[in-house]
Amino acid sequence: MNDRSTEAAAFVAAALLATSVLAPFVGVAGAVPDARVAVTDATVTPATPTAGAPVTVEATIRLSGASASAADLDRVAVRDSNGTVLGAATGLGTLSPGETIAVPVTLVVDEPGGYDLSVVATVSDADDETATASRPLSLAVERGAPLVEATVADAVAGADSAVDVTVSNPTTAPLRDLTVSVVEPTDGERVRRTVATLAAGASQSLNLSVRPMEAGERSIRVRVDYTTAAGTRATVTHDRAVTVDPLTADVGVRVSTATGDAAGDAAAGGAGGIAGIIGGGGGALQPSTGGDGDDDADGDRLDVTVTNFGNAAIERVVLVPRGDNGTLVSAVGRVAVADALEPGAEATVTVDLSAVETAGDIDFVARYDLAGERREAAADYDFRPKRGAVELTGLNVSLDDDGRVTIGGNLGNVGGGEVSGVVVGVAESRSATPAYPQRSYFVGTVDASEFAPFSVTGRVDAANATSIPVRVAYTAGDDRVTEVIEVPLPASRSSTGAGSFGALGVSGPVGGLLLAVGFAIPLAIGLVVRRYV
Repeated sequence: MNDRSTEAAAFVAAALLATSVLAPFVGVAGAVPDARVAVTDATVTPATPTAGAPVTVEATIRLSGASASAADLDRVAVRDSNGTVLGAATGLGTLSPGETIAVPVTLVVDEPGGYDLSVVATVSDADDETATASRPLSLAVERGAPLVEATVADAVAGADSAVDVTVSNPTTAPLRDLTVSVVEPTDGERVRRTVATLAAGASQSLNLSVRPMEAGERSIRVRVDYTTAAGTRATVTHDRAVTVDPLTADVGVRVSTATGDAAGDAAAGGAGGIAGIIGGGGGALQPSTGGDGDDDADGDRLDVTVTNFGNAAIERVVLVPRGDNGTLVSAVGRVAVADALEPGAEATVTVDLSAVETAGDIDFVARYDLAGERREAAADYDFRPKRGAVELTGLNVSLDDDGRVTIGGNLGNVGGGEVSGVVVGVAESRSATPAYPQRSYFVGTVDASEFAPFSVTGRVDAANATSIPVRVAYTAGDDRVTEVIEVPLPASRSSTGAGSFGALGVSGPVGGLLLAVGFAIPLAIGLVVRRYV
């Protein structure tokens, strides 16, 4: 080997030696930066995460004390098993060698279940060399949002329809400040309800309402806003498809005699006696017919029934009686029937017409709210007020030879109402005149179906008179009625002789004369009745 070959071999050996000496330093610079980072711990808040609610992972990051220099903590992220970042925190400042920092990372997991996650921290040193460290994290997520069930029965267009909502808490912690709202459609009387606290595993039923404006297939959305156990606000919605029916407004009003009312028991002026024969008609009580075709009924107390035959609830039902001129019958006034009547329901109120003095038609109008409008339905009633009617019964008539006449008997009230201010006396005529001691007899007030005795005296032209006029005056309702009855004189003329009459009656202002004779006299006697009102 010559000198040139020896020098070349020495150069190669020196190069190899240099390479072997520098090799460890090159490896450290390219693969292991001076910053050595580690994720020493990771905690989860709340301890029982729930789906759809925020979860905070607090990661503890430490820069090794053996690091040559400080490092910037660029990012802390939480990733799922597929590497997808669920949450991250960035721009976290600088870590000195040996320093530890806690970094919160907030994330949301939408579905319940078990998850294998990892917490990854990334740092960079002064030479922009980066290093990462990770720590596995197992996360069990429970169902967090409240369960919502909604039931809508018989939804009707334009009317409030009930929505029954049940909210359940499936978690192991209470939910607070729940607000349950119907957000579609937005109209309704009760579109929002609140629940202060819903305990773990508990359920709460709430009554709401909606007012769909159109018939057909519609969707109703219920929203629940609530506060989780972690103190954050969250929202869950529930959609329900419903069939909305067209609105049917059908309200009926029925008028009938009040239960237990004695209307119709009293005779209508005692029809059927001689008054019928001579043309007297009826009495103070007349049949009245309900507007819905009920049987005829007399009476001052009526049952008025309002029935909802439609398919939506009616509200604020008020009965308004109106007279012939359409104005309110003030003697009765408005009568509250019901706050609300559901479909198929009815309500009955009793109306007292005893203070109504004028006969005629009364419209019983039921006014109510339906689908945002004030509506009404009515029934007509032909009202005939109860009136008193008097009848003279058990008459004893005696005639002296000198023409002195004594008439005694009972005055009975055969009408439906009381009579007052009753006065009986002999009337003045060509052949008769009142006489002492009983020119007239004040009977006073006689209630319905009651009677009172009386006795009057007078004088007649005994040679020519065949009857004596008896005057009966009384007040029935607001009317002063005067009746003059020609009472037949007995055939005998003696100081003790007397003729006995079974019944001689007077009916009310629209009635006639009743006469049942207690002894035999010809009907051709020609009774004369004069009436003054």
